[in-house]
Amino acid sequence: MTQLLIFGADSMVGSHFVATTRNPCRAAGRKDPRDLDLPVAGFERIDLSQPENAARLTREAREDVVVNFAGATDVDKVEQERPTGAPDSPSGPAFRVNTLAPEAMAQSTRAAGKFLITISTDFVFDGRAGPYSETSGPDPFSPQISWYGWTKGEGERRVLRADPTAPVVRIAYPYRIVFPPKSDFARRILDQYRSHTLPPLFTDQEITPTWVPDVSRAIEYLIASRERGTFHVASPEVTSPYRFGRELVRAVFGSVPEVTEGSMEDFLRRPGVTPRPRQGGLLCRRLPSAGVPLTSWQEGLRQVAAGIKGVP
Repeated sequence: MTQLLIFGADSMVGSHFVATTRNPCRAAGRKDPRDLDLPVAGFERIDLSQPENAARLTREAREDVVVNFAGATDVDKVEQERPTGAPDSPSGPAFRVNTLAPEAMAQSTRAAGKFLITISTDFVFDGRAGPYSETSGPDPFSPQISWYGWTKGEGERRVLRADPTAPVVRIAYPYRIVFPPKSDFARRILDQYRSHTLPPLFTDQEITPTWVPDVSRAIEYLIASRERGTFHVASPEVTSPYRFGRELVRAVFGSVPEVTEGSMEDFLRRPGVTPRPRQGGLLCRRLPSAGVPLTSWQEGLRQVAAGIKGVP
């Protein structure tokens, strides 16, 4: 077994990994994952918006493997920190958490001979040429990429520059059966459908939603194999929010859903809207080639429906 230091153990993705891994975990971050009954051996409260905290803890940790699930992920909130021009001298909490903290971790793991795995996102792409391969680097700053996406992409670049052995795991629109502290891509659709507040779902956006248990399997594989580079964890098949949402509602409620079609092209024309990848999605080659299966969005939503209904 391998001792792990986990940043973001209380997150929607990180909590699933901590709950399912057989490796002993110690956690660090803003919230104590033991409040969620997660099995961590210890917890240190730190503020990742101060990157020196990440550097110190990673450097002093007894653990040889560090997994970073932490991030400022509220896309619209993060967009409020966007500079008016090009990011010549970036600042703000999201930049520090998404860019400087992972870079500090990578500098420490490289110096100490430790192994870092960090989580990223499909939002590092502007969404004009997807689905994107694992060899595709993050897109440069532009009006088409969100501030969240740019900070995560810059975090990727700095991590790999500081520690080329550190694998980056990109995910997209993650969802799982249940995680009460935070809604996810699937639960948000279901909750809004129940409350009759579901907005039109885009028919002209390409996405590859990520089944969260797949991320946990991928992390386990990387801990064991110590492979480097970029890995994508997402549905092997592309879908749209409209198709995903319609089939999810049908699977859960068993009836023909009343879901309204929407246009992302029209949505992105509105003033003040946060940029999002339209022609996005992740192509996943490396993990399936290594024998790590990935779940299609169709199978994922069937598992969501079964879990909600209490079907084994």
